[in-house]
Amino acid sequence: MLRKRVIWLGLMVLASGALTRGGQGAEPIVVSKQGLPARSLPEALRQRPVPRWLKTNLRIGHLPPGLGRMPEQFAAAGYNVITINALRKWDIVGPAAKLYLEAEVQQADKYIRDFVALVHGANAKAVLYVGPVQVPAFSPEFVKAHPDWLRVNADGKTDAQPNFVNFRSGYVDWLLLQLAHLVREYKVDGFWFDGYAPGHLHTYDAQTRTAYRAASGGAELPEPGARSDVVHSAAARAYTAWHEKYFVELADRMRAVIREVNPETVIFANHSANRTWYFPEAYMGEYPLRYSAAIDVSSVELYWDVPGDALYHPFVYAYTQALTRERGASVWIQPSEHGISGVSSPVEIQLRGLEGAPWGVYAEFVESTGREEYLRLHVNQVKAREAWWIDSEPLPYLGVLVSEQTRTLYGKAAMPLYLSHVLGAFRSVMEAHWPVRLITEMDLEDVELQGVRVILAPNAACLSDRAVEVLRRFVQAGGGLVATHETSLYGAEFQRRPDFALGDLWKGRYVSTIPVTQRVEGLQLELGAPAEPSPAADDPRSIVDDAAVWSQTSSSWRNPNGAPPPSGPLAMIAAGCEVQPVEGATAIGTFSATAPERAGKRYPVLLASQFGAGRVVYFAASADKAMFFYPDPAFRRMLLNACRWSAGGVLPPVEVGGPLILQTTVRRQPESGRTIVHLLNAGSSWGQHSIYQKLAPLPEELQKQYGYPDRSELRGTWPTREEIIPLHEIRVVARLPNIRRATLQPGNIDLPLKPTTDGVEVVVPKLEMHAMVVFE
Repeated sequence: MLRKRVIWLGLMVLASGALTRGGQGAEPIVVSKQGLPARSLPEALRQRPVPRWLKTNLRIGHLPPGLGRMPEQFAAAGYNVITINALRKWDIVGPAAKLYLEAEVQQADKYIRDFVALVHGANAKAVLYVGPVQVPAFSPEFVKAHPDWLRVNADGKTDAQPNFVNFRSGYVDWLLLQLAHLVREYKVDGFWFDGYAPGHLHTYDAQTRTAYRAASGGAELPEPGARSDVVHSAAARAYTAWHEKYFVELADRMRAVIREVNPETVIFANHSANRTWYFPEAYMGEYPLRYSAAIDVSSVELYWDVPGDALYHPFVYAYTQALTRERGASVWIQPSEHGISGVSSPVEIQLRGLEGAPWGVYAEFVESTGREEYLRLHVNQVKAREAWWIDSEPLPYLGVLVSEQTRTLYGKAAMPLYLSHVLGAFRSVMEAHWPVRLITEMDLEDVELQGVRVILAPNAACLSDRAVEVLRRFVQAGGGLVATHETSLYGAEFQRRPDFALGDLWKGRYVSTIPVTQRVEGLQLELGAPAEPSPAADDPRSIVDDAAVWSQTSSSWRNPNGAPPPSGPLAMIAAGCEVQPVEGATAIGTFSATAPERAGKRYPVLLASQFGAGRVVYFAASADKAMFFYPDPAFRRMLLNACRWSAGGVLPPVEVGGPLILQTTVRRQPESGRTIVHLLNAGSSWGQHSIYQKLAPLPEELQKQYGYPDRSELRGTWPTREEIIPLHEIRVVARLPNIRRATLQPGNIDLPLKPTTDGVEVVVPKLEMHAMVVFE
């Protein structure tokens, strides 16, 4: 128990010593937008007002087709948004009715009217689950009437089994009329779009070919294989930008049409966010970065085709929050225990419903769970907490940069070459329990960095000239930057620059990349020895001169005549870069590599520097990547110390001292003056489950021999949770002005305030599954 307390307290003292300014007391960092380079991403869409009920109605049920007892029970339980499957119902009434048998049209009409009446009678919002892209799959009548509305493949033929529509045909005019009719005639409150993913909706019909020639100055549509090679082909990049722009603008156009009938009507839409980042074949996003601004609620599917773990889920939620910018986000939680099979335990189903809320991503409770009591179990959890969820927004301190352009650059190798850096960095910050948000290149190019004091850029190799300039101005104005590996070595069009574009910030020149692909190729770090006295907090040597770092170095039996030395080498299994420091850089530590051509050579581990009013740390040895594949407490500590040092004395507004498994986020309700610290004990017990996220696929010949399909869910292991192990004595320090009261919610338990030098501290004696410390 004593050792655990020392570890937890150690994380808290990262920001102690000479650093005394709280995050709320520091002057905000102002980045000028004047004279920035051109954008590499489309401009932001004009923002439409967010209907009020999207912020207040957070008890969301998502049901299969059919009226009767199930929707009645959801309405009676208090769900205030209910979505129902309306396939081959929404599309056969109104303007399309003449294509179908009158009896079926009447049945569909009654279905929609009865559903809306039931839901509105419970003072809830009625949403129809629809397939705007796959009407042909359910309607041979539609196919027969409109063969020219079907998607055309590159060979000039439509799908053998009709499936997707052609969104550049007259279908769009019909769709807009149909959606408006449903709002006007049936008073539905929203639509849930499934399948509206630009990546699946390419078409090669004559009209689209003509339109692209006109838009591109005579170019032809690239063939399917060529259109995805955006890294090497300017033609593929041009086509992808044109294609995605159309679908983003069309989504916004659909929203405008239904809002004209009822300004409170909304669009939910399936949005994979980064759910597919673990799949090597899915290295290009299904949705453009701007897509979330064209709809109202981005709904990410989880627990379906990718097994979860303690890191993957919060990362997906954090990324969804980044894309949506708090305008609206939900999670479609697959209720089955193992993706599509089995009944989840009560603990598992509750955690699936609670994990997204700390990030502003609220659960859609999806049936069928296999247990009727679960619908009430979930809604009661929400009812007990929603007062502190409604109208809340993140309170950030650290921004972790996540780059889809970099993911695309590395292609099918993005997992080992890029995402590993991001997840390792994110893990380190989450284990420190600092307020964090993910930021994208969209945020950089829009200069949307409010509240961020330090930006951590884990191998953000691909950065546009505009993004580079925003980062430069951010640091110049007093912000901190911690970057790793090949950050800024490539431009937005994936071209290799001769040197780091941000090298003038960290005062180092790029020489070469040092790959590490197996353990025997690991780097050997030499960080020196502990200084006496210990360096001051504003000394860059404090990044590595830390007891937690020294304790992980290999020092045993190095002194044949006495006690071991205070430090030794530190092994790191991760890639590195050879960099040359220039004037103004403080080079800290050295490392060696195993390649024969590098024998006898040593390279700086990291560079620390001042730039304008801000500070910069660059890691040539990839501590972030090491924290994902071969983690070591020393690497976490070095990353956190670098962030702390680069903050220039500005402390996080809130810090939590607790075990590594604890998940924390910090949100605020500006109108009420509350700050809410979410404490989530989501991963405390997976039992003795194997940790492997995926098993490698069998060789093709063995797949054929054993009839073993190459499917992700058959190559994964599904961890589920049956129990919660309580956590104890969690310390929460708040550096916020005018705090007069702290409570633990739900339960309204008063927590005594203990004054500190720059704020207050409270202790949560025991945490079960999820609770919130509310400062007022």
